[in-house]
Amino acid sequence: MTTSGPIRRSVIIADPMGLHPRPATAFAQLACGFDASVTVWYGEKPANGKTAWELMMLVAVPGAELIVEVEGPDAEAAIDPLVKCLATTIQDD
Repeated sequence: MTTSGPIRRSVIIADPMGLHPRPATAFAQLACGFDASVTVWYGEKPANGKTAWELMMLVAVPGAELIVEVEGPDAEAAIDPLVKCLATTIQDD
């Protein structure tokens, strides 16, 4: 099934430390595995979802609502894993 236009989903940051380097890096690495463009919105602020630094610059606190927007050939395959990544707490080793 092909979509026209971006796919958007809302997600709440689950990590008790917010969108810090570890989940931002995990998300960016996952996003880089897809051909679709990935944009994460926090209010009116967008970030390239394939760049951990831009994600961290959103300064998304625990419980913040983000919008994940994907557009491209594999957008449908990308959206669920990307949303799940932000909705999961990253554990320290």
